[in-house]
Amino acid sequence: LLISVPANAFVQARFNVYPIAHLPVSAGVVLVVISVGLTLVAGILPSGRAAKEDPVEALRAE
Repeated sequence: LLISVPANAFVQARFNVYPIAHLPVSAGVVLVVISVGLTLVAGILPSGRAAKEDPVEALRAE
């Protein structure tokens, strides 16, 4: 994503072509919100389950 800005500028200046890699800001925001949400869920669910267990029993089972 970061390299798409200079790549687009180069292609547009060199070949006078509309930028090839284009991502609307709203789509970028949606992608970030989804990834943060999934990361939180993936971290909270296992930690919530682990917090309910007795540490001694959890280590004994290994």
